[in-house]
Amino acid sequence: MRGDGRYDDAGAATVWALALVFVLMLAALVAGAVAQQSFARQRVAATADVAALAAAQAVDGQCVEAERLAVANGAALLACALDGADVVVRVSVPPPLLVRRLFALVGQEPSDVVGAARAGPPDWP
Repeated sequence: MRGDGRYDDAGAATVWALALVFVLMLAALVAGAVAQQSFARQRVAATADVAALAAAQAVDGQCVEAERLAVANGAALLACALDGADVVVRVSVPPPLLVRRLFALVGQEPSDVVGAARAGPPDWP
């Protein structure tokens, strides 16, 4: 406040600019986390597809083959089951680092990214 009773607003633009930069950086961080999570979902879906296809083509030891392919692609095999001639698999990957860090800021733990796939012979009735 100046001596004549009026407020001095010098420096207010700096405060607003810093606030805007903070908001833009936070938005970029969240957008990056969403992009990484989307990529992880696509990766786990592709890994589940590959594991199920490999297991369906195996003569025996289908679940062993599914686990081998899942691990080779950086995922963990959660479940493998034979349903008739089909093989059903579920795989998971840990959430991306940026997602884990954002969740840690609010004191939460994100869940793993999980995908499932089914594969079998095309001529099965």
